Amino acid sequence: MPTYNYPMAYIGNLVNLKATLLISDRITCRVYDIEGSMTRRCRNGSFYNLEIKQDVVDGEPRIDLAFTETADNGSSRFALSHGTFRNKVRGLYYDNQDLDNSWAIDKFEEEEIELLWGLTTTTQRAVTKQFPVSIFDNLEFCKLLILFNGGYAVIKEGRDAPDDASKKKIAHLHDALTLLTGC
Repeated sequence: MPTYNYPMAYIGNLVNLKATLLISDRITCRVYDIEGSMTRRCRNGSFYNLEIKQDVVDGEPRIDLAFTETADNGSSRFALSHGTFRNKVRGLYYDNQDLDNSWAIDKFEEEEIELLWGLTTTTQRAVTKQFPVSIFDNLEFCKLLILFNGGYAVIKEGRDAPDDASKKKIAHLHDALTLLTGC
């Protein structure tokens, strides 16, 4: 399965990135210190050697990210940015009568909510479908793009984050993949 290596990648907020990636159970994320020991400590605004492995487990695509802190804090060769879509479900995950797509119907779970003065009621909330995590490499606007439930991680050369045009292309790619997979 494909493995991608990005030495000296600048990551602005690794804690936030890990929390965002964990939206999907199809992505594993490990952080190592300079000595190579697994750690929970994440340094913001630091440089990491990044290794990304793509695999298929039980017929489903999985992605494993390993961040190893570097001792050298010179100039970065790559930058890893991430983001979420304004509308995390992009209007296709839920039952949309206008589209008449039976495959877009989500499950609903009952949830008990508490009202004023101790009153309770039940409501239904939509359960987001699992978007198939996907990797695209060597796109015109970045070296690598990972799409997952409601968000993305993107690697570019240099230290720049994606501009508005690139973010729009990422959103269009996410929408197209949603239509193709029916999720």
